[in-house]
Amino acid sequence: MARDPVLRAVRESARETAVPVRLVGGLVRDAALGRAAHDVDLAAGPGCARFVAALAARFGRRPFRFRKRGVITWRIVLDGREVDVVDVGRRGFARDLARRDFTLNAVAFDPLSGLLEDPLRGLADLRRGLLRAPRPATTFRDDPVRALRAARFLAAFPGWRLHRETAAGAAAAARALRRASPERIRDELQALLLARDPRAGLRALLGLGLLPSVLPEMVATVGCAAGPGRPDVFLHTADALGSSPRLPGEDGAVLRWALLLHDVSKPETLELRDDGRPTFHGHEVLGAERAEAVLRRLKHPRARVRRVKRLIALHLRPGHLADAGCPPRGVRRLVADAGEDLPLLLAHAEADVQGTGGPPDRARRARLRRTLSILRAHGARAADLAATPLLGGEDVMRVLQIGPGPAVGRALAELAELRDAGTLRSRDEALAWLDKERRAR
Repeated sequence: MARDPVLRAVRESARETAVPVRLVGGLVRDAALGRAAHDVDLAAGPGCARFVAALAARFGRRPFRFRKRGVITWRIVLDGREVDVVDVGRRGFARDLARRDFTLNAVAFDPLSGLLEDPLRGLADLRRGLLRAPRPATTFRDDPVRALRAARFLAAFPGWRLHRETAAGAAAAARALRRASPERIRDELQALLLARDPRAGLRALLGLGLLPSVLPEMVATVGCAAGPGRPDVFLHTADALGSSPRLPGEDGAVLRWALLLHDVSKPETLELRDDGRPTFHGHEVLGAERAEAVLRRLKHPRARVRRVKRLIALHLRPGHLADAGCPPRGVRRLVADAGEDLPLLLAHAEADVQGTGGPPDRARRARLRRTLSILRAHGARAADLAATPLLGGEDVMRVLQIGPGPAVGRALAELAELRDAGTLRSRDEALAWLDKERRAR
C-alpha cells in the first residue's frame, strides 16, 4: 500500500468518500505468496459509483461500467493496469467473497484498517497448497470456465492439488464448458500455457475430462504410440511444453501454442513399419493446417496464427539438417524460411528433443545441438547482412531495365543468398552479376 501509487490512491479515495472498499482476488493472493501483482481487483460497498469517480479523477481517467454474470463492475485503465471495482452494495462483502471461484481468491484486505478478512480459510488453503472451491456444487455450474481455471492454477502453482469435491465439480462442468465463449477458453488456455508448469496444467485438463471440451483435436494424441519405450504423443507434448523456456510477450505465446499443437496430426498420419515402429510422414504439414483451424476457432490474432503455423510446418527441419550433416545450402534455406522466428524455431527444436522421452540417442542429440548452434550463428550473420544489403531495389530496376514488381524482390532475395554463400562480396560484384543476368535473358 505504501509503495504502489495506485493502491495509495485507492486508500485516499476510500477515506475521502467514506465508501467501504476492499482489495480482493489475485492481488491479495499474490501478496500473501510474496509475488508482485499487476492488475487491481476491488470490491466497494454502498456509494461504489462515488468511490469510482473519485479514484478516476485522481488520475484523469474515465471509468466505464459493464455487467458480468449479473454483477456490475467498473473498470479504470491506469498506465496499462486494469483497476476493476465490483459493486457489492446490495449483497455485501461476505456474499461477494462466497461467490468467488476459489478460497485463495476469497480473501479481502481493508485499505483503511489494514485488516484481512478470510471467512473461507483461503490463507490456510494457500499455505497447504490446496485449491478448493467455496461451493463445489454451484461454483462450476455458475461459470463452467472456472473448471478450466482450476487447471490453469495447477500450472501456475506447481505441486498444488485439487480438493476432492472441487475436482468432482470441475469434471462435472465439462459438457457445459463446450458452450463457453471461444475468447474466454483461449485466454484461460493461454494463461495455462504461459504458466510456470504448463505440463501440470495440461495433465489436469486430461485428468478432469476437460480436453474434449476445449481441445478436441488433441484427444486422439492420448495413447497414440510415439515409439518403443517412449511416452504417448500427448505426454510427449506435455513434456516438451515443460522443457521450453518462458519467453516474454508475444514470442512466449507463439512458442508455447506451437509446442502444444506441433504433433496434433500424428494420430492421423500414423503408419507402422514392418518392424512395428511408427512413422508419421507429413504430420508437420497437416499439423500446421490443423493448428490454424484450432487457433482460428479460438479467435487468435491473425499474426499469431501465421507464426504458429510456420513454426509447426518447419519444426522437423532442424533435425533433418542434423541427420544430413548440416549442408550449408540447407542451413541458408532454413534461416530464410524461418525469418524473424528462427530463434523460436531453435527453442522449439530444443524443447521437442527434451520431451522425446525413452532411451536417449546421444549421438543424434549431439548432432542436433551442433546444428542448432550453426543455425543460431548463421541467423545472426544473416540479420547483420540484411541490415546492409549490397544493392537496393532501384539498382536492380536500373540494371535489369525493369519496373517495380515481384521480379525485383526475387532478384534481391537471390542476391542476398549469393552474398550469404560467399559468392558475392561487394557492390561491384553484385552489379556485375545483375548485368550478366540481364544479358543472359
